[in-house]
Amino acid sequence: MTINYLLQVLQDMEDGKIRDPDYIKDPKWEFSKAFRRVQRRIQRLRGRMHYELVEMNRAKVSAVSGHMEDFTKFFASIRNFNLKDCEGLPGIKSFIQEGFQVEDMMAVADAIGDVGTVSSMGYKSITPDYAIMDAVLSLPKVTVDEKKLHELDKVYIAELIRELEDYRKAARALVEKQEEITSAAREAASLLSDLHDYFVDGIDDLKTIVGEKGPDWEKYDQSEKMQIARAIQAAHLITILFPRLIDPDTNELSEKTARAIEKTRHALSFRDA
Repeated sequence: MTINYLLQVLQDMEDGKIRDPDYIKDPKWEFSKAFRRVQRRIQRLRGRMHYELVEMNRAKVSAVSGHMEDFTKFFASIRNFNLKDCEGLPGIKSFIQEGFQVEDMMAVADAIGDVGTVSSMGYKSITPDYAIMDAVLSLPKVTVDEKKLHELDKVYIAELIRELEDYRKAARALVEKQEEITSAAREAASLLSDLHDYFVDGIDDLKTIVGEKGPDWEKYDQSEKMQIARAIQAAHLITILFPRLIDPDTNELSEKTARAIEKTRHALSFRDA
């Protein structure tokens, strides 16, 4: 029997439609099967969720390891930089309008630029999430009094129905939460992998431009400025995807990260082949 079917049977008992005290042949066994089924599903989802979180973490480390150091080094050498020269680049104008500050992004980029720091921050940004999710994986405990059930005690049956409904509600909420986090982690990993490719190409362009034209922004032509702006955009999107996915205060998908995923998805839509 499932939780839903048990609730249906109990409701019929409370309504007097079922008068056979042995209708549920072995209550202890049937209830334990129903609970076990729910718990197995949650554990399967937990495993899938943890897998996607690990893959996302690897994508984070891969996207910034070594590359962010190179980016900050070469970009910091540029003088007279003016991002407004690149307003024609899709996505950049919206950054400017939103109050995007290169200095703020560079501060974050510097913080995660060192390979050792990246590995530490990257994995720590995931590891606590395991404990957070494990803490909320528990469901309400439902104890079945077989004697009262066999006696068709309607007061007790009504109480058991409420407990089972609470259990079902909690289980459904937990499943939804795990699926939401799993989906977000999978998409974040995919976006970070794409950003990794764009970022590496952007850094190569940045190195070439600075090497050939020197560090004065005003000496670059519009195409070169656009290439550097694309590298900046990739760096910015990586930094906003770097914080932990799960809000430790709410145990929910972080609203900030959810917005970052949406923003990155939109920005990369202009680069898709």
